[in-house]
Amino acid sequence: MILRLSLSLYLVLLLSAAAADSGTMNSKCKTKSKRFEEGWPVLRTGVNRIINQIEEGGGLPNSTLTTHDYMSYYNTVYELCTDRPGGLDNSKLLYHHYKNVFEEYINSTVLPSLRGKKDEVLLRELLRRWANHKIMTSWLTRLFHYLERYDIPRWGFPSLEETSFLSFYNLVYDEMNNQIVEAILSMIDQERAGQQIERTLVNNTLAIYSEIGDGPKKNHAKGFAEKMIKHDAEFYYDAASIWMASSSIKDNTPKEEKMHDSPSISSKKINLISSDGDAFEVDYAVALMSQTIEDVIKTIPGGGDTDSIPLSLNSKSLAKAIEYCEKHTKFASNFDYNERSTSNVDLNDWDAEFVKVDHDTLFDFVLTANYLNIKSLLDLASCKIADMIKGKTPEEIRKTFDIKNDDDIIVEEDQIRNENKWAFG
Repeated sequence: MILRLSLSLYLVLLLSAAAADSGTMNSKCKTKSKRFEEGWPVLRTGVNRIINQIEEGGGLPNSTLTTHDYMSYYNTVYELCTDRPGGLDNSKLLYHHYKNVFEEYINSTVLPSLRGKKDEVLLRELLRRWANHKIMTSWLTRLFHYLERYDIPRWGFPSLEETSFLSFYNLVYDEMNNQIVEAILSMIDQERAGQQIERTLVNNTLAIYSEIGDGPKKNHAKGFAEKMIKHDAEFYYDAASIWMASSSIKDNTPKEEKMHDSPSISSKKINLISSDGDAFEVDYAVALMSQTIEDVIKTIPGGGDTDSIPLSLNSKSLAKAIEYCEKHTKFASNFDYNERSTSNVDLNDWDAEFVKVDHDTLFDFVLTANYLNIKSLLDLASCKIADMIKGKTPEEIRKTFDIKNDDDIIVEEDQIRNENKWAFG
């Protein structure tokens, strides 16, 4: 897994440099010079739209985003992350701006809505805000998803979802923890006194900690005990732990449709629009081999306007990607488990022929697969190039593929090699 990640990142880095230097590349997804100051306002517009829809729609995923909107935001993130030089710096800036979006939203909107409230009123508002926070996280993680493919694993940063959830925990519970604990314990006391309470309200509040992670969950159980007088501490610690272990929350986060398993998928069609304006009608199952396209469909609630998806790929590049996906989709649908050995050999032979192409076309396969996030095609093309560069020095690789000597590229390349010496031999 780490080897494939390192290899893919290394090749995307080199080939992005080649794409920027060479006019021979066919794919329009080749990197463009893009300053962060130009790209972030575009993304901030999309972020603000999502936040406004959540606030105005009561948290319901009633998005007005179109496929053009989504691809505009995706392309901006992609271009910033693959820009050479500066892509790695852009990626870190994107990650920190992503985190700041949640922190600003919590400080400006969530916390003011909680302050001054007590008991059941506080817990209801907390649950509403947490549900909205999860919806916001679901949408924004898709817009910024490219960060999780290479950069976040490489840096060892928390995932986009974890970053968002921890922001909520750190900010909301840093200020409101005492009030929340008191509200929960007040309801527990009422139940001990024989009164009926809305237990689901307490359960769902406690379940927030379980959703965020084990650390907050354990700390919060301890916090219950510390809030009580000494002779009742053991009871409340046990009660908190038991309730949290059994708690479940009604999840209003948009559910991810298992599109690959849907029986109607085989009959659906979708148009993929190249940057040249050509439309390619393909089966949904074929299109869904691209994680990028699947993310578009998931992000537009109820399917929305997903009959046509514009892509920053020229017609030649898109056609080759479709050819690959159609072959693999057909193979998967006709796979005979009784003859799997023979079937696998046939597909492997087809793959080997598919990548018997010139350098420029092979470059294009890597960049196209990276843009569309077709993992199997990226692995196939990357392994082919890896065989070609095995044992070569960086200088020999640049000469082989006509990559210019850019000092910034060399620094990033050396960093990746040093971080993964075992992977590059």
